[in-house]
Amino acid sequence: MEKQKRIIGITGGVGAGKSSVLEILETKYGAKILLADLVAHELMEPGSEGLKRVVDALGNSFLTGDGSVDRKALAELMFRDPQALKQVNSIIHPMVWEYMKSCARESEQSLIVIEAAVFDTAPAGLFDEIWYVYTSEENRIRRLMESRGYSREKCESIIKRQAPEAAYRKMADRVIDNNKTAKETEQQIKEILGHEIC
Repeated sequence: MEKQKRIIGITGGVGAGKSSVLEILETKYGAKILLADLVAHELMEPGSEGLKRVVDALGNSFLTGDGSVDRKALAELMFRDPQALKQVNSIIHPMVWEYMKSCARESEQSLIVIEAAVFDTAPAGLFDEIWYVYTSEENRIRRLMESRGYSREKCESIIKRQAPEAAYRKMADRVIDNNKTAKETEQQIKEILGHEIC
């Protein structure tokens, strides 16, 4: 008999430490990890349907000579023009979710974890649960300054452009407090998933 699958969505702001939660789920529980950002990048590779549709919508000012995406130029375009951001998201998000849904369906692992910044375009009923990785704004700023070398102003500007904490909490079934040690984060996950090794 086929083992029943459990699909968990993981979200949280930049610097919240989602990657450490994903690492625990992968190493301790054998989870299949799917990253929305990575899939979105793949869907924007030269020759892909995603890139073709984005170029049709926005023109090719963000392409390099060999037809690949200059990610910095695209990011600047979307930062300057909210309409461009909206267009890219409306093209790429549904393709990302379709791809991840199919990966989850075909995976041999029984625990599938999908990490994404937003879930409002996710297919209805895809997740058994959504977890919000919570870290205080001050801790997020400190981590970003340490890990990425950003200035405090840049960190604050990035955080301001993301969903507020209340919006994350509203969509989540569970909150993982990631302000303290890795051991304490692991303990919270253990309490939710038990000892099951998938």
